[in-house]
Amino acid sequence: MKIQEKALAIFLTNILIFTLMGLTTVSAEETLSIEVLPQKELFNVGNMKPGDWAPRTATIKNNGEISFNYTTSVKPDNKSLKLYNELLLEVWSGNEELYNGKLSDFTGFPPRVLSPKESEKLEYVVRFPEHLGNDFQGLDAKFTIYYTAEGEADKGSDLETVTGVIDSGDGSGESILPNTATNMFTFLVIGLLLITVGSITGLLVLYNKKRKDLDKI
Repeated sequence: MKIQEKALAIFLTNILIFTLMGLTTVSAEETLSIEVLPQKELFNVGNMKPGDWAPRTATIKNNGEISFNYTTSVKPDNKSLKLYNELLLEVWSGNEELYNGKLSDFTGFPPRVLSPKESEKLEYVVRFPEHLGNDFQGLDAKFTIYYTAEGEADKGSDLETVTGVIDSGDGSGESILPNTATNMFTFLVIGLLLITVGSITGLLVLYNKKRKDLDKI
């Protein structure tokens, strides 16, 4: 009886050991973790005009216990791509320029390595080209930036996303850019009115003066 109890105890101990080893293996596989700050939203810029730019900083962290390579990509979220296709994007890591071109052409940069508990900052700048005219007012560009982490030796992957919104006006369709032609016309009308009033006043003064001279005679 004691032999059977001892054998049962050894059997149960072995099962417990293998179970714990399995849990440890699963836990190790789940330690690949990427975090992006700020969470959810990187850009939310309203009433942007030609010549404006918007700088933002994203912090990428490796919160896991294994190193990973991460890459990024950008996809538009709305069907209207008129403004999105014209916006410019710069991405920097310190003094290293990772990208400089159109937002719509951004397909990421070479994979970057982050060791466990390591982090790095990426500087983003979105620019509204100066040459864009009134027909780009009242539009918006909505997009999502994807950060994909791939563990070395097929140790899993993780994905984080942040959103961006660039708005060029209130959407009313009214131009918020200066209409120099209208202003010039207004100034001309005011000038002509002042000249007319001045001329009439001068003529009245001359008429009254001549009349007084005739009355004296």
